[in-house]
Amino acid sequence: MEKITKKEIRAILPKRHTESHKGQNGRVLIIGGSIDYYGAPILAGLAALGGGADLVHLLVPECNFEISRSYYPDFIVHKYAGNFLNSRALDTALKITEKCDSTLLGPGLGDHEETIRTVAQIVERSQRPAVLDADAIAALIIMQQKRELNITITPHRGEFQKLTGTVLNTDIEIGAKAVSSYANDSGITILLKGPTDIVAGANGNTSINTTGNAGLTVGGTGDTLAGLIASLLAQKIAAFEACEIAAFILGTAGDTLYKQKGFGFTATDVALEIPYTTAKL
Repeated sequence: MEKITKKEIRAILPKRHTESHKGQNGRVLIIGGSIDYYGAPILAGLAALGGGADLVHLLVPECNFEISRSYYPDFIVHKYAGNFLNSRALDTALKITEKCDSTLLGPGLGDHEETIRTVAQIVERSQRPAVLDADAIAALIIMQQKRELNITITPHRGEFQKLTGTVLNTDIEIGAKAVSSYANDSGITILLKGPTDIVAGANGNTSINTTGNAGLTVGGTGDTLAGLIASLLAQKIAAFEACEIAAFILGTAGDTLYKQKGFGFTATDVALEIPYTTAKL
């Protein structure tokens, strides 16, 4: 179990070719939002752009459409009928995934039974690298062919317990063994969020990230983290390395903001700090 270092992250960051054109540096689809949570997919989208993706699509329910479209002109925003993700969104979602290199599902979705079923169908049928965050992680419980898919999840301890039944305390070594065991068995890459982040790959690799501070408990930073991972996957970074990069950069951005603002920074601050943190590595 290795500690993630600045030197390692600098070496594995995505490289951009000088002759590339629009779209060659990653197209991300973020499926999120609900009647209660419109901000989460926006935060994820800001992080995806800050992480270097060329194009970011948001697929949100119609109740979120106008705010999502007007918030940031760089987003490509799509909508579906209803106040939360449902089966009516399936065809639209699958059509957009065909144009994208990675898909993030979860930010602000909520836990409606139909939402979770629809998440599972999108992941299984799209065959694109997928990041599952927050309530969307529960879709793994009903998915049959997890190992054949490129799936990354970003649970905190409570979500990991809900998924696996394993209760984790603050002991890093015990936590790393449990997370690594599930990653090996399922074929899924895991970034377990906490004061010390644990990254585990399906091939047995495990690492820890110690950047960050207690200010990152503010709402929305998990959405930001997931958006950054999706951005890196879209740029053809392997899932394990994408999680390492995202955890290190997000934590470092939080540390920079703490020096400026104490614990008064927001998830929006973190998302907007990502490109500056990356440029300094």
